[in-house]
Amino acid sequence: MYWQPVVRCKNPDCPTPSAARIRLPYHDPPTTAESQPNWPPDGWQSRIICRECDHWYVYQKPDIQWATVTAPLADQGNLNFWRVELECGEPGCQSRTQWHVLDNIDLSETEISEFVLRADPVVVCENDHPFAISGIKSQSARKVSSV
Repeated sequence: MYWQPVVRCKNPDCPTPSAARIRLPYHDPPTTAESQPNWPPDGWQSRIICRECDHWYVYQKPDIQWATVTAPLADQGNLNFWRVELECGEPGCQSRTQWHVLDNIDLSETEISEFVLRADPVVVCENDHPFAISGIKSQSARKVSSV
């Protein structure tokens, strides 16, 4: 058994049962015989989109819980953790905003980027410019092993 960092979707109407959580990647997770890591660092935050309800929220250190799992996320062949980075197209905005998604159906880079852009509420850059209006200068999507 291993310790795995998780967050619960903050959408009260999420169809995922309340016991289900979004697993986050963690390099070399400890076994449950060891103490839970003191992670993430103070000030940590991440925009995470729930695959079940398509809602995104900013998660912070107090939102992290530790769950016991039989195998680390990295060993789960049917789960991929994605980071999608969008550069805002608003004139004068230099924002590069990252979004994270745990994918359980093996989406392609294009499909995961489209999923992020359809998230609810409307996705905005770090300066609150809606990408649907401001546009996107550049974007990238890749599978990652840390958040």
